[in-house]
Amino acid sequence: MGKVLVFLVGLVAGAAVAHLATRTPTGARLVALVNGAADEFAAAVSDSYRARLTEGN
Repeated sequence: MGKVLVFLVGLVAGAAVAHLATRTPTGARLVALVNGAADEFAAAVSDSYRARLTEGN
């Protein structure tokens, strides 16, 4: 239960920091950069998964 609490506290703290960071132009650029990288990573994982699915069939 303690690990879940630590995870949730970290999640809320990260969201709060991101919210505060978007208030400045530099912070907004940084958040956009991180979001872009996360989107690219998610797309690459998704494409790999779909490719593996078609390989198996």
